[in-house]
Amino acid sequence: MAHNLSDLFKLNIGDKLTALTKNLWGIEPDPDSYAKKYTEDLIEKMKILMKQMPLVGRIPQIEKFIDTTFTSDSIPLALKNAMFFQKILDAEDINTQEIQFDIIIADFPPTANMITLFEIPEDQVKVVLKYSLNFYNSIKGAIKNVSKMWRQIIKPFDNYEERRELGREIFNMIVELEKRGERISDLIHDVGSLRLVTIAEKPSFEEIKRARDLTKRYIKLEGVHINMVIPEPKKCDFCDKIRTLQLNYTSEIKKEFKKLKIWQSEKLKEEPIGLEGLRSLAYEVYGDITPNEILNPKP
Repeated sequence: MAHNLSDLFKLNIGDKLTALTKNLWGIEPDPDSYAKKYTEDLIEKMKILMKQMPLVGRIPQIEKFIDTTFTSDSIPLALKNAMFFQKILDAEDINTQEIQFDIIIADFPPTANMITLFEIPEDQVKVVLKYSLNFYNSIKGAIKNVSKMWRQIIKPFDNYEERRELGREIFNMIVELEKRGERISDLIHDVGSLRLVTIAEKPSFEEIKRARDLTKRYIKLEGVHINMVIPEPKKCDFCDKIRTLQLNYTSEIKKEFKKLKIWQSEKLKEEPIGLEGLRSLAYEVYGDITPNEILNPKP
């Protein structure tokens, strides 16, 4: 989600599934494209429905306001990211993809934005409806001062049956959106595994504690990585002080997360960039353990 995979792998990845090795793919998602895919038809129908409100379709300024304001670009970023999550984890299409994935890894900061990724697939219908109703009310507010006489003149031209049928279509689309969200939430909850990454310093330590508390209702937390611990120095007072501080927080982290698997890695002399650099980092973190021990860790 942070769009740094291209930097790590020294490849141009972008917003498409890109082969990194013979059995590894990467993608740096553009949330706008997924928002457009998932909401374009729904938004278009809602715009038509709004324009069929009495008077609205006959006031050019309001019609233009609807066209320029109620778009997929104006959907909240958290909802767009959740739509990307649905694209990758879509329970409907997972068995029909040309590429079959055994493991899907999503990398993002342990912040409130991460929480919305877990939360919105379950509640995104409420988000879309709230967004739509707020917009609907703003349109009503724009015409509420129109005189009663004009309302009576326009009323005979109001196509009630057409609006009712359009309302049914929108309702069915929202029901399907809700079902998809429930499937994604179940998938994350039943087979998802969360690993928090931290450095041995107070701000990062406090951040992963908050992330643990905020995510526990959505996904199982199975491990913590303590990253970039300074190796034991030789004749460096500054390095000694920093390492002592890091070891103190390492002890605090292990105490706080004592029921979880804790991995610890030292800061490498070379940046872990490219496949060889990432392999060096993986060996520093995991050593010689098996993939199964990584995927199913025991404290």
